[in-house]
Amino acid sequence: MSAIDQPMMDATTRPPAAPAPSPRWALWFFPLMLAVLVADQVTKYWLFSLPRDADLPRWLERTINPGVAWGVFGDSPQAVVAMTLALIPLLVWVWWRHFRLAGRIENVAFALILGGALGNAWDRVSAPWRPAFDGQRGVRDFIFIDLNVIGIDYEWPNFNVADSGICVGFILLVLLSWRHPRPAGG
Repeated sequence: MSAIDQPMMDATTRPPAAPAPSPRWALWFFPLMLAVLVADQVTKYWLFSLPRDADLPRWLERTINPGVAWGVFGDSPQAVVAMTLALIPLLVWVWWRHFRLAGRIENVAFALILGGALGNAWDRVSAPWRPAFDGQRGVRDFIFIDLNVIGIDYEWPNFNVADSGICVGFILLVLLSWRHPRPAGG
């Protein structure tokens, strides 16, 4: 078909241009991720620099977790460091590829998850150079929840600000997965 045979396109027949992705997520994604990381490290530094016999509130109990959640792989700290160093780039890739342009809540979720992952990764990587606490090195945990007050005889593992960010981010992603039903046949 020659240029003469093609219909003329004017402003009313021209297809609309696709909107350019907005980099507005970057204005708050990185500050939120850094806020989780900094809050995690500041609270850990402060609490673990107090004397061992410091009078702390009941809900603050300093412990070290050489493993991951619930102490899993605690006897293999080098494997935990390797898994952490592999998982963080994978999380960044998943966020960048699938969630970065998805929406505000998705980006909040990943900022919380990545900020927490970086906070705990810093603890794992820096453990050999930090003073040991009670003879142990690993992730510094300090938030204690006593489930016995509601009649549950279970000792919930201590956690920290980083763990909180990871859990809240994960819960947000789960809730979002229910909000956006998958297309049929996909």
